[in-house]
Amino acid sequence: MKTFQVRLVVSIICVILITGLGYVPVNAGKPTGWSPDEKVPGYLDDTFTPFLLADHNKTIQAFASQWVENQGRRRAIVYRQWTLVGGWTRPVDIILSPTRGDANFLWAFMDSLDNIHLIFSATQSSKTAVYYTSAPAINADRASAWSTPMLIGENALLLNSAVIIGDGQENLVIIYSGNRDGSGVYYMQSKDTGKTWTSPLPVFLTYDSSLSAFSLRLVLGTEQKIRATWNVVTNLGEDESLYFANFDLQKSEWDTPIELDQRINIRDYFGPSFPAIVDNGREIIVVYNSGNPFKGRPVDLGRPVQFFSLSKNGGVTWSDPSVPFPFHVGRSGEHTLLLDGDGVPHTLFIQRIDTKDESGKYSSIGGVWHSKFQNGIWTNPDRFVTTYAPHDIRAAISQGNVLLAVWREDPGVERQHGIWYSYNVLDASQLPASPLATAEIDYSVKVESTTASSPLTFNETPTPSSQADLFNESPPSPLGNNPALPVIIGIIPVLLILIGVLVGYRFVLNRNK
Repeated sequence: MKTFQVRLVVSIICVILITGLGYVPVNAGKPTGWSPDEKVPGYLDDTFTPFLLADHNKTIQAFASQWVENQGRRRAIVYRQWTLVGGWTRPVDIILSPTRGDANFLWAFMDSLDNIHLIFSATQSSKTAVYYTSAPAINADRASAWSTPMLIGENALLLNSAVIIGDGQENLVIIYSGNRDGSGVYYMQSKDTGKTWTSPLPVFLTYDSSLSAFSLRLVLGTEQKIRATWNVVTNLGEDESLYFANFDLQKSEWDTPIELDQRINIRDYFGPSFPAIVDNGREIIVVYNSGNPFKGRPVDLGRPVQFFSLSKNGGVTWSDPSVPFPFHVGRSGEHTLLLDGDGVPHTLFIQRIDTKDESGKYSSIGGVWHSKFQNGIWTNPDRFVTTYAPHDIRAAISQGNVLLAVWREDPGVERQHGIWYSYNVLDASQLPASPLATAEIDYSVKVESTTASSPLTFNETPTPSSQADLFNESPPSPLGNNPALPVIIGIIPVLLILIGVLVGYRFVLNRNK
């Protein structure tokens, strides 16, 4: 009987320990579904959706322009990181405008040597220009690690769109919307990792001062080809047409742009807008928003739906535009298209499904929708509901299977609630991780700026964003993310009591003997 009692107490202790301590953090190799959306701490309520850049060390690097109180209120580029285990780091101010105005982030690219190449726009005396800077990714959170910004693209449009990409080696290409020789798309190329750049040259001209290129996108394709897409908008914001073009890195030549789609010239019709593009080596896919051209469908004629076009021969010919999600309607800014570890395209978009019951009562099912392109078709979109109406969604995939999505709230609402995020562990191959390349930098260097043409003034150490007090300075540890932590703390007194009972019980037994 005594032996049984001892064994019973020991068994209880073991069960408690296994229950409390047996928690295993999320395994990035197994699908988990979408996490509940949460607000990203440290961003101001009116900050635009951050740009996400995934590296090869399980980290997603985020860039955004945000108001800071640094020598007067102006926009600076702020940087931070996200990991599945650690969450978000603090945002730090890394780049100020050399014109003493605002630094408006445009795009970033990481090469094979783990250097980040970044472009932003700045305006002075009603003139907007594109600037270039770079830094080792491992030191991207240090303002002094970034090179002196270089003016490379003049006569950019005030409502600017620009992209930078490279082949991972020494070649870099930038396209931007400008009006140097007329309104259109311009490009610059560097063959020495950003040290020198060609003068801007036109890729495409609208030949109409009331038309501008917008939503420019670039991806690296096969055979040293860079794929580009953009849409054309009127000065009233009406979307008119969608284009595609190839750039040959070896020849430094652009093909003649191809028109993929155009707006049906009827009032209240939506035109092609916000293209996203991927190239998985087998096919090029472009996803975009445009007006429904079909009658007798769940979505009314001319209303905005998702379209996609596909090319299997490097962009020479394209399939007719088609609507993969015929029940979805709406336009909510940017959407995204990206590849997982198996080269499978994934798209994220913000739309709704409108329905009416027999009595004519209207209802709407909204949210963020996710679909992937497999075996030549798009899967039925899965949906996750957001706390506030989402807008302008961006995303990145870490190590091939961890999909992080960020978005801002619909700008049409009266009060903004900042940037929100959710993640999903995909059923895809997890790519091997490797540390970022190290770099030796002299952080004592400080460049002063006194005129608009002078170099940018850098902080010797990163300056926390004005909202940095909203969250901890250090990312949470894996134990801090453990939902079993309260259980572990709660069972400690129980264990102490049981140990005391055991000791007392043995003492009584020995005394009776």
